[in-house]
Amino acid sequence: MKNRIPDYFQLHKYNVTPETIVGYYLGCDRNAIRPNVIVTPIWPVKVFSQVAGNITSIKERRVYQMEYKGHLITLIRSGIGAPLTGDVILALGCTHCERLIFTGSVGGLDPSMEIGDLVVPEKSFSGDGFSRYLEKDIRTTNCFLDPAEPDAHDTRNVKAIAAKICEKESVALHSGAVFSIDTVLAQFFHLDYVVRRYECIEIEMETAAVFKAAKLVGIKASALLQVSDVIPKNKTIYSGRTKEEMQRQRTIRERIVAQAVVDAIIYN
Repeated sequence: MKNRIPDYFQLHKYNVTPETIVGYYLGCDRNAIRPNVIVTPIWPVKVFSQVAGNITSIKERRVYQMEYKGHLITLIRSGIGAPLTGDVILALGCTHCERLIFTGSVGGLDPSMEIGDLVVPEKSFSGDGFSRYLEKDIRTTNCFLDPAEPDAHDTRNVKAIAAKICEKESVALHSGAVFSIDTVLAQFFHLDYVVRRYECIEIEMETAAVFKAAKLVGIKASALLQVSDVIPKNKTIYSGRTKEEMQRQRTIRERIVAQAVVDAIIYN
């Protein structure tokens, strides 16, 4: 098994081995990780229990294995934010992981969106700090707001699979640019700018780190997200969402998002 973290990280200098990296970030042996991986910040494993079977815990509350149509898939709960999730993606570079789908919640910036809708990110603008540390040399120009892109082939496939399921279930599917930010509370007065300047239709906290880190360690990465709040409608994570809207989100997540994610990860 090859360690795909670049040599310029100088991990060997500090006696940091692939085994210790995976043990620290994933809490398991690196051979336990399958080639196809689903990464989500905090969604519980039960989200996938309606579509996948034989779900077993490898590291409680952290790493799971599930079976779908004869395929074994690893599910990892990475934690919220670019630093936590980004380091998990780098750690996957020390495992058998070849492909991953990132899934989780996203804030909608398009007023046509409804809570529960699905979104396929086509690019993610880096508003996070984690992404600054991945390049070999410290840049004199700032990499802040650089776009990070998912694997093009896998993204097309995720979109096609999700579109078929969404059409059947009468759920909207959106695609476009996302802004990846490091703050929730301080995001609001920047939203007009990221919509106007970068034409972002959504905002979240991990995708830029996921796409950049995955590319660095040679893992094909794509994403399928679900709208948890629609900020232009004053339906935020703080207030404004009805019980019916939040129930719709949960129902779609467990039936439609989960189905599209597992289908995409085995058919890519």
